[in-house]
Amino acid sequence: MKKVAILCLAVSLLSSGCGTTQPERTGAIVGGAAIGNSVGGAIGGLVGDSRHGWRGSYRGSAIGSIVGTLAGAAIGGALTAPKSREENRTNYPVEQVYAEPDYTQSALSSLYIRNIRFIDNDRDHVISSGESSKIIFEIMNGGNEIAYNVIPSVTEISGMKHLHISPSILVEQILPGNGVKYTATVTAGKRIKTGTATFRLAVTDTRGQMYDQKEFTLNTAR
Repeated sequence: MKKVAILCLAVSLLSSGCGTTQPERTGAIVGGAAIGNSVGGAIGGLVGDSRHGWRGSYRGSAIGSIVGTLAGAAIGGALTAPKSREENRTNYPVEQVYAEPDYTQSALSSLYIRNIRFIDNDRDHVISSGESSKIIFEIMNGGNEIAYNVIPSVTEISGMKHLHISPSILVEQILPGNGVKYTATVTAGKRIKTGTATFRLAVTDTRGQMYDQKEFTLNTAR
């Protein structure tokens, strides 16, 4: 009966500070208390007997039972204690969002086009049916700031059909006083008409804002 009372006292003390005690945790507390009671009583009895005979053994066993019960119950409760909010929190990977470099219009306004060249297969400067040719030009940065995200473009603006121009590319940056060379491929279809084609070379940003442009016209032949 004494052991049962001690066990009940230990469970009551440990459960009172934790709100509602889960069944599995209560079982762990009781189990830990029982083991602690037995071990503490045995050790306490031996210590008491060695000093004060059978009376010391009795008292030592009682004291050891109480201390062992509380210690065992505390260990059992700690092992099954609910995790904190921080421990239960699931960590999810944070998506890395690309931030476009900050740039000013003044940096892009310093860009200009130069050294325009047209090279066709037969070098007659006429875009013929089925012929592949190239438009080459340079984009220079005449300012004091780095120009970011520059897009060179080549478009046919006169309405000549059956001309295919390679898509534009993105130039990440152009340093002050430096430049880049850009090449666009122009392919004429077999059904191109004899006439003229006007091309516009331009420097734009990612939003389509134009900062410099040049135009020139070439003859076409079927």
